[in-house]
Amino acid sequence: MILTVGNVKGGTGKTTLALNIAIARALGGADVLLIDADSQRSALDFTNLRTQNMGKPGYTAVALDGSDMRAQVRQLAPKYDEIIIDAGGRDSSSLRASLLVSDYLLMPIQPRSLDLWAAEQTAGLVSDARLTNPDLAAHVVINAADAQGL
Repeated sequence: MILTVGNVKGGTGKTTLALNIAIARALGGADVLLIDADSQRSALDFTNLRTQNMGKPGYTAVALDGSDMRAQVRQLAPKYDEIIIDAGGRDSSSLRASLLVSDYLLMPIQPRSLDLWAAEQTAGLVSDARLTNPDLAAHVVINAADAQGL
């Protein structure tokens, strides 16, 4: 399974969600590759910190960008049970490439108007990607919502 956590909107919690999914799946016994496709490289920074503190992160992490990602993911996919891609918060070649090779897109949004408006732009990218990857499933997850429902 290849899962992209992505959205054209920044600050929605994509990296945190991608990291937690990668860790959870690795703790569940899966051999997980985490791809940091965000130029900020926060997922790799976290992985390095996790390695320093724990000796090993429990998953493999690499950085890939743009068109390299499409070719590399196809080569790496048979070697891992699951690939989680942390795509940066903008319409980038990395986000577009990840949608072409992924089985699923998980799009985190926060319960705010700006996030909802950006979701429409991301939905357009999904429509474009489905011309090449018709089986791409896209799901929205509300992130950082008030647990009390207020």
